[in-house]
Amino acid sequence: MVPIVKNNLLRKLRMTLACLAFCGTISTSFAQSPVEKNYLNDRSVIAAERFLNSIRTLKAPFVQASSSGNYARGNLYIERPGNLRIDYDKPTNLQVYADGTWLFYIDEELKDVSQVPLAATPASFLVRDKFSFSDGLTIQKVEKRNRALRITVVRKEEESGSLALLLSEDAMAFRGWTVTDPQGVKTTVTLLSPTLNQPIAKEIFVFTPPDWAFPAEVQE
Repeated sequence: MVPIVKNNLLRKLRMTLACLAFCGTISTSFAQSPVEKNYLNDRSVIAAERFLNSIRTLKAPFVQASSSGNYARGNLYIERPGNLRIDYDKPTNLQVYADGTWLFYIDEELKDVSQVPLAATPASFLVRDKFSFSDGLTIQKVEKRNRALRITVVRKEEESGSLALLLSEDAMAFRGWTVTDPQGVKTTVTLLSPTLNQPIAKEIFVFTPPDWAFPAEVQE
């Protein structure tokens, strides 16, 4: 059986998946700045791509804060290719899973399960087998300040906001990301001491739909 798809997925993803805004399917317009420089040959970009592509698994606690005053904590798990899990700490009561094909969103409080094709979300760039800045992304800006490297990207041919990947200045540590939505609200996710390329238990990524996800009249 397939979990019920709810129509309010977009609204909830914008509220909570700023944690991994890649997971959203935000389609409202965003005024993208003109891209005048090809950054793909920039040494920092090359180093960042090499490092990000070397990450096969990642697990980390995270802190999420937005310029609108929202705050949350949780845990992130990634296993490439295809697998993702985000657990928000209480009282948020939210979870996100990706299994290589679908992205599932579980809201325990609202008793709601939603799903979208993983390939239709920006999350697919992070969990695909090979990460590349040239594959479906456009680099808008590369900055170095405060001993950090920021690479701002947008999805090609889409107006869905921007994402700034945050790494150490030498591109040897992944620190998180900042999402800017169409209204200019910025949400920053900071990874706390991430563990890279260590085994993650397979059951972490197994999504079992809760009983309440299926109306009684359609259960077999």
